[in-house]
Amino acid sequence: MLAELIRARRRGVDVRMILPSEGDSKIMNSANLVAAQMLISHGVRVFVYPGMTHAKAALYDDWAIIGSANFDKLSLRINQETNLATSDPRFVEALERELFEVDFARSTEWTEAAPVGWGDYIARVIAKQL
Repeated sequence: MLAELIRARRRGVDVRMILPSEGDSKIMNSANLVAAQMLISHGVRVFVYPGMTHAKAALYDDWAIIGSANFDKLSLRINQETNLATSDPRFVEALERELFEVDFARSTEWTEAAPVGWGDYIARVIAKQL
């Protein structure tokens, strides 16, 4: 997923991501720091939401996806969670206005990620297995 976001950014796409400042898993918090550092170094705009957010949603041009699944092995392969996608303009506009604009306004953009250490990289490897 990260590689595809970076490829899109290289093509000139405006790629932005919101991450929680504190999630409910220390391993995922560390993995998110490593991911944020990688994304920022490739021009992806990363915003940090103050506190925990559990939203699983994305907008891609005129297409929206929302549901219960994280983009990880645990959600998609083991728990078999799912998301729904739509290109209904009313839904896409409402999701952008009522979720994304609100969350971006509450979030702070990182121009550089917080420092990461070897423990964060180990956490990223572990997180990929979850």
